[in-house]
Amino acid sequence: MLNPQAALPRRPDRVLVAGGSGAGKTTVADKCAGLLALPRIELDELYYESGWRVRPEFPQEVARAAGQPRWVTEWHYPEVATVLARRADLLIWLDYPVRTTMTSLVLRTLLRSLHKEVLWSGNQEPPLRSVFTDPENILRYGWATRHSASDQVRALARDAPDIELDVLRFTRPADLSGWLLRLAGTLPAPASSGPHTTERSTGASGLR
Repeated sequence: MLNPQAALPRRPDRVLVAGGSGAGKTTVADKCAGLLALPRIELDELYYESGWRVRPEFPQEVARAAGQPRWVTEWHYPEVATVLARRADLLIWLDYPVRTTMTSLVLRTLLRSLHKEVLWSGNQEPPLRSVFTDPENILRYGWATRHSASDQVRALARDAPDIELDVLRFTRPADLSGWLLRLAGTLPAPASSGPHTTERSTGASGLR
């Protein structure tokens, strides 16, 4: 894994942000899009249609988006995890304590419900009382899948050792904030001319 205190070894072109529900994947992806001037792909927007129904063409849409030369997106749907990882060159892993992510998730859900925030495809969070009746309520889902991001990262290292992917792991939001503040000043300068290529290590493959 990369040292968050050091400069990135290369300017990333395709970035994944992993973490549990409430970790702040969307916020981090948005910030990276701005700092790195990367097109933003929001997986939830591709995943949901109205009524919280799943788009049947979701895997195909993700594969098409992943084929683009530059992007940043969240990494949390298992059915498209590998296709995204094979294209990415940097994984930002928000490996926070459960109490941190669940506290954030509760606050986010409360605010969305109170403000009747409109989400993807016109969807809105259901009433808070649904936590007692709906197994798919986001708070129950967040608790049930609280370890899924860690499991997904480790499964990738175990099951797809041929994938070359730099990994930045953060265990505290404060560490991530510090890294984001340093990001602009520590990036290698982009190439000034010639065709754009992404260099890969010729050494051992796998998560680095």
